[in-house]
Amino acid sequence: MRFLKVIVPSVVAFWVFAIIIKYNPLHHTFEGLSDIGDGSAAGLINYYKIFAPFQLIIAILTQYLIILPLWDKIVARHKAAIGIFIGLILVCVIAAGGLSYIIWDRAVGTEHLIHIALFMTGVQLFYWFINFLVLFLFDIKSFMRAKAKPEND
Repeated sequence: MRFLKVIVPSVVAFWVFAIIIKYNPLHHTFEGLSDIGDGSAAGLINYYKIFAPFQLIIAILTQYLIILPLWDKIVARHKAAIGIFIGLILVCVIAAGGLSYIIWDRAVGTEHLIHIALFMTGVQLFYWFINFLVLFLFDIKSFMRAKAKPEND
């Protein structure tokens, strides 16, 4: 079961992104490499098409080394989820902000930087939402049992 919790959430999240990319009604043709880093959906899609295999390997390693131990804490003590999710949101905002700053072209102004940072944060949070939703579905019985008998804190 633990093996499935490592592989399935990452693969499902990537499949969701692949479906969104494949059936995106706004962009069916792309410029290619020149779009990467411009903060557009087309740039993200082209980046995803090129680097998806490497990202999936990194996602699986992250799932195994970081997320599964955090998930075990959530399953053991459901109230731990609040702190873990706040921490995850902060990590996403900081990572997106840092990466956005690195690829930001200062000539286009700070509004573009903010747009890129918000877009990247949204993509990361969407990934983690799908990931934790799949983990929740794996352990739904544990959460239902906890709901049936109230915790004594």
